[in-house]
Parts: sequence; C-alpha cells; structure tokens
Amino acid sequence: MNEKLAIPAKVWNGIEFSNYIEIAQEVSSDSSSMRRWIALYAMFNISDEIKNSINTYEFLKNAKDFKYCIVDFEMSKKLIDFNDGIDTRDTVNFKSLTANTEDQLALLFEKEEINPALFVPPWRCDYPL
Repeated sequence: MNEKLAIPAKVWNGIEFSNYIEIAQEVSSDSSSMRRWIALYAMFNISDEIKNSINTYEFLKNAKDFKYCIVDFEMSKKLIDFNDGIDTRDTVNFKSLTANTEDQLALLFEKEEINPALFVPPWRCDYPL
C-alpha cells in the first residue's frame, strides 16, 4: 500500500510503472437511477499526442500540465446499459481536480472524502470513460 495515499500497492504500482493511465472506484450515488465513479488519472502516463488530440476528453486537456487528475461523476444506469459509446457529456455532477504531488493528492482525497483504499484498475469497477 502506498503509505502516504493509502492506495493498495498493486494498484499504485500500476500507476507508477506506467501500466495504468487511470485507476478508479465505484461509489454509491444518492440516486437509485445513477451510478457514480471516482477516477485518478496519471497524466504523466498519457502521451502529449493523446493529451492534445481533438478526440481527448476535455478534462484531460485541461489537466495536461499537472501530474494527476481526479474526476468524480455520475451517469444514468439506463444510459450505461443501452449505449456502447459513453461521453463526458453524458455525465452528471462532473467534477475534475488536479494535483502535482502525492501530498496534494492526499489532501484532495481527505477534502473530497475519497477512500483511496478502494481504487482498483478501471476494468474491475466497470469504469465507463
């Protein structure tokens, strides 16, 4: 486990050793018709070509000068069940936060009440973006 951030070591190593662009967790939503995720993007694992591409998510373009980007959003369960192509325009309550250090990340996790121990590779929590 990353001591400073409390992210499981196996998951954090995926970020540190460039295996993962993002890690994520599904958390409960206030609405039974929605699903909610929180993701941590390692901006240093994303190439400049991708960061600057016209097809790149806007939140990644806005975070390109930072080391980390946290996103928190909800999506309709119906939309997830019936669509193959999910876009950030389909999200609700979208929030994006940036940080350059692990200390800043830890402060954001605390402020936003994010439990870093729940992060997993994106496919383990059906992360849609």
